Amino acid sequence: MGNSSTFMANDQAATIGQKVLEDFIEETKNPMELTTKLLLKLVEDNKDTEYGKKHNFADIHSIEDYKKNVPVNVYDDFAPYLERMMEGEKNILTAYVYNHFNETSGTVGNPKVVPMTEEQSGVFAKYNNQLMYGILGKNVDPDWKDGRGFCTSSGNCRTLPSGLTVGEASAKMADYIKGGRDALDAMIRSVYTSPIEGLNPEHGIDTKYVHTRFALMDREVRGMVTGFYSVIVLFLRYIEDNIDLLINDIETGTISDEISLTDGVRESLMKKIEPMPERAAELREIFKDGVPECWVRKVWPKFAYLTGAGGDGFEVYDRLIKEHYTGEGIANIYSGITASEGLWSVPSGVNDFDSILAPCAAFVEFQPVEAGDDFSKICTMDQLEVGKVYELVVTNLSGFWRYRMSDAVMVTGFFNKTPKVQFMYRVNRTINLAEEKTTEKALQIAVEATCDEMGIDLADFSVYPNTDVTPNRYDFLIEPLHEISRFDMKALQESIFKNLVKANPVYMDCYEDHWLDKPEVCFLQPQTSLLYRDMMVYRGASMNQLKPVRVIMNERQRKFFFALRQEMEEE
Repeated sequence: MGNSSTFMANDQAATIGQKVLEDFIEETKNPMELTTKLLLKLVEDNKDTEYGKKHNFADIHSIEDYKKNVPVNVYDDFAPYLERMMEGEKNILTAYVYNHFNETSGTVGNPKVVPMTEEQSGVFAKYNNQLMYGILGKNVDPDWKDGRGFCTSSGNCRTLPSGLTVGEASAKMADYIKGGRDALDAMIRSVYTSPIEGLNPEHGIDTKYVHTRFALMDREVRGMVTGFYSVIVLFLRYIEDNIDLLINDIETGTISDEISLTDGVRESLMKKIEPMPERAAELREIFKDGVPECWVRKVWPKFAYLTGAGGDGFEVYDRLIKEHYTGEGIANIYSGITASEGLWSVPSGVNDFDSILAPCAAFVEFQPVEAGDDFSKICTMDQLEVGKVYELVVTNLSGFWRYRMSDAVMVTGFFNKTPKVQFMYRVNRTINLAEEKTTEKALQIAVEATCDEMGIDLADFSVYPNTDVTPNRYDFLIEPLHEISRFDMKALQESIFKNLVKANPVYMDCYEDHWLDKPEVCFLQPQTSLLYRDMMVYRGASMNQLKPVRVIMNERQRKFFFALRQEMEEE
């Protein structure tokens, strides 16, 4: 389905993106001057806000002044201000214009909201979208411009009594396009396969069907654009599980009655599809003997790239995609460190887990993780040391001042004068039953090493810090790619214990002192993690914001995952 409008749109985006990329490279040559200039501009622009007056923004003329006058904050410090802002009060945390609040996924605790100012929206557009096209244009065969991308994004929002909206920023895109929703649909479909009904869905719509159905219709798909690599696996597995239904619908130009759609959406989608017997026959031939290995480039022969949050922290999915879906030779553009609160780093290129701090996207400080709450140790980017791990403390363009993100990053090197980093773990998801402080990264290392040793095709895993037993222990729940009915569970337990101790030697000290017991381990039913995501989406979470549940943090999660353990015969 590649056509001239697709090429023109991609070519234009690549041209703009390469200029953005060139400008960014220049920014990395003098990052401290630029990030300091950004901070002082933010302080000056917001000195007459309620928060600015309270913290003497008018008297701040340096980074040191800023540190002395503004405390390090957590979300609860901003919550009272945000409640008033959502009711329509202005000039509270920010003087900048906003009419929308981004909402986090709420995977841990209650959902949080972040004002989306025009300035912050510009940062996302520049570094999340335009720069990605610049990297594509510079690093991937130009043929990618002739085909569209398979986009998994879905976003909607709700309107508050104040008239402001809350939800995903993507749901507001039509507000900024001349011609509204129809014009946005046409614009998006020139570069992505999905129609507006999948990208900005009504509540209860089966967005996985909409996205995959329209992607499968197009043989010329060149890549996949997503939030997290775990979402890529979610959609590819959906295709595998529903391939017969999808092929039948493509062949006949219909939408199965099994698919959850409102009458209005079904009618709207039917205007955009037609019978495609030749494409259906091609797909049926590919899947005639079941699901083949590395089928993505059989379905889309010119598939060339993936982009989303992957690499370190998502290595389970990264490896799964390479081994079972795409094979080697795909260009991976791992997005930088980004969140509803803002964007802190950008991709350093293709197939590189590192990302480069973005000095003009936010003012970021770095708290050495070993310093805990002693903020006298906090650093700026010119003081960072390679190999050390820091927690991010960010000042964004939406009124979050010195906000403690709980994201820990390791400095891996420098690009020009700007540090390169890798995401390591969430500080508030470290398991600490007996002062052992086991990070999500250590858990990942232990599980992957064990699965390699024991010949297990790993799909996902979770760990429960079990305080209901004495001594306390870790309960590992390993989700295999395929069902396992018999296994040497004692050998598996010893392997996980050995590899956990390698990843965090303090665990052995705690075990020998009888503070912690050896871990227990069980298998989850295949696709448990996907079922959990579906449940969370049904409860209102955004599919594209849901991160894997590495550490089980609450009773809802515990009940769900433990209910889906496999019964196992001991070998």
